[in-house]
Order: sequence, then C-alpha cells, then structure tokens
Amino acid sequence: MRRFLTSLAVLGALLTSTVIWACSVPVFRYALERWPADKYNAVVFYRGALNADQKKLVTQFDKEGAIGQKSANVELRLVNLEEKTAPEDLELWKKQKSETLPLLVVRTPLPAPVPNGFWSGELSEENLVRLIDSPLRQNIARQLIKGQTAVWVFLESGNPEKDKAAYELLAKELKRMEKTLKLPEIEQADIEQGLVSVSPDSLKLQFSVEKCSRDDSVEKYFTQMLLATENDLKDFGDEPMALPVFGRGRVLYALIGKGINPGTIEQACRDLTGPCTCQVKDQNPGTDLLMAVNWENLVTPATQDEKELPPLTGLIGFSKETNETSEAIKMPAALKNGQAENKTDSKQTEPTDGANKSTPTQEVTAASGAAASSSAEQPSANATETLESSQGSTLFRNLIIMASLVIVLILGASYMLMVRK
Repeated sequence: MRRFLTSLAVLGALLTSTVIWACSVPVFRYALERWPADKYNAVVFYRGALNADQKKLVTQFDKEGAIGQKSANVELRLVNLEEKTAPEDLELWKKQKSETLPLLVVRTPLPAPVPNGFWSGELSEENLVRLIDSPLRQNIARQLIKGQTAVWVFLESGNPEKDKAAYELLAKELKRMEKTLKLPEIEQADIEQGLVSVSPDSLKLQFSVEKCSRDDSVEKYFTQMLLATENDLKDFGDEPMALPVFGRGRVLYALIGKGINPGTIEQACRDLTGPCTCQVKDQNPGTDLLMAVNWENLVTPATQDEKELPPLTGLIGFSKETNETSEAIKMPAALKNGQAENKTDSKQTEPTDGANKSTPTQEVTAASGAAASSSAEQPSANATETLESSQGSTLFRNLIIMASLVIVLILGASYMLMVRK
C-alpha cells in the first residue's frame, strides 16, 4: 500500500508539474518577456574612508544615480578592509593580487562562471562608463527589443583566414535556419494565461550577426564579459567564437573554432526557437550580460514609432578617448555597424533593412510615459474583458488539474484491482 501511495504521489507531481512548468511559447520570446536579467556583483574594496569624488561615483549605483536610473543589472557592495571582513570577501580581495585602492571588482551573476571576477581595476568614471554600457550592447538590445530571435556575437580571433571562414559559415547557416525552422504553434491556453503579449503571427524567426574584434578598445570590457560567461573561454584566445544572445541579453553558450559548424549552429537555433519546456529560468542554460536597458518598459507591444534606447547620462570620462566613448554611448541610435552617423541628423529615425520590416502592430517597441498614460485611460470595457479572460484562464487551468487528478485516481484504482487479482 505504501508503494502504491508513493507511486501515486510521484505520478501526480509529474502531471501537475507538466501543467505548471511547460508552455508552447518559443524560448526566445518567453525569455524576453518573463526572465529578468540576473544582477552582476560589483565590489569596491577600500581602507578607511572614501573621498568625496569616490563617494559620488558610488552613488551612481543608487536608484537616483545614472546607473540606477538606466536599470543596469548590477548591484554594488562596499568592503572596508580595515573593518571585520567576511571570509569570502577577504578571499576575493587576496585573489586580485592588487595594491590599487579603492579597487572595483566585477563578477558575473552568481554562481559566477568566473568566481574571482572577470574584471578588476580602479574605481573611476571611465571604467564605470565602459563596464555598464557600450555601442555594441545597445545595438544588440535594440534588435532583441524589436523581436528578433537572437543576435549572434561573432568574436574574432585575429586570424583573418579563420575568422572569414567561420563568419561566412555562420551567416550562411543562419540564413538557412530562417528558411527551414518553424516556430511552435502557441496553444490558446498559454495565450489566455498571458504567457505571450503579442500575436503569435507577429513572432519573427530572424537571426543576425554582430562582429566584435578583441582589439576594439571601446568594446574591451564587453569582450572580457563575453569570455566570462563560461569558465574556460579564455583558453581559446586564438579561435573565433560565436555566441547567440537572446531574451534580455542572455548568452546561450559559445561555439568555438571548429565547433562553429552546421550541426551545432542548428542545434542552438532549435534550442532558442523550440517551446519553453521549463519556465524556471535557473534550470535553463545561459548567462546574462551586463546591460543598461530598462527591459520592463521596453518589451511591450505598441503601435508607436520605434523609440531609441535612453542614453547613459551622468557618467563622463576624464580623458579625450573616454569623452568620445561616452558621446557614442549617449547617442546609440546614431551607430550602425560600428560607424557613427552624421551628428546633425540626430532626429532621423533609425533605418531598417528589408528583413526587419514589419507593420507597427507587429513591432516590439519602447514603451514611453505617454503609452503608460494612454493605457491607463482605456475604457472600462477593456478592464471587464481582461477580468473575464483571467477568470476563463483560471477555470481552464483548474479543469486541467482536476482532469489530471481523475487520471491519477483511475490509474490507482486499476493498480489496486491488479494487486487483488
């Protein structure tokens, strides 16, 4: 009898978990709408007290600061080495092997693939600007917000022959995937439960590739971040890499050297476009990137014209090179393929190629305060309709669970009859 009850409990749990944790929405879309970006861990080591300029930099991480206002997925901790220090913080400090103070150490979201931090250096405005944002990250975010399936970052090795062959193969295979792959049919129940906010017909199956040179000083910090998404990527400095970025800036995994082949490319694309078999983010592969993007406000369906990502204001580098970098970050819409557009044409809307054209109702655009205001003024009929939809969804879910329990009871009764015979 005890064995029967155990089997019954396990079967019931499996049936219930299938109802709750699986859905028909493609992984890339579910991740964009439902998976908040994990926070990076920034630690500032110092002795005694910070001076006025250093305190001002620290306040940038507050909600009212430049970094906080831009919703960068990073949190700051201060560690005074002259006070009692937690063992794990003291160990992290010793592993830096640096005498620089204050010292800023940045780690990927815990549990970090690179636990000692992917970058450490002086606490300065220049370092904060380049760590938090960059033109390439802004470009990736724009494409993902518009509903693109994934943006592949091609990290060059520096060997022209290797890079050319791998890049051409990647671009060719991605075009093939766009033509051969099919998105899963989204079930009506998942639509009613609000698991996708746009019409299934408007979902795109589209990939793009962005090149990134390891010698690019503007993207140096981003390159180090990419190499920290797995614990051994730094060992392949002489090989090209292809890293698919989806959702809210999440890297699936890296394809390296000869690993950039038709089979692995197709598998990655299938992983991203297949139904989301597990809605729990931590049970899915990938590592989030540090990006200054307010995803919650930007990932919404709208009929407005496309909005630019807000600039990262309030952080200006000291050197001439940093000023130029900061200016590039402040006007990300003026960048196309790494080249700056004419600054006098800043009011011109961002051009799109033929592959990116879609109707306004199909665009996934930035939601502004005006959009939030207009949505608050919708007629009461919409509220009633939403309530009815929610009630219908709840009823449907309850019916499924009840049906699952009935199946369990039937199986249990059958089992008991077999035992008695």
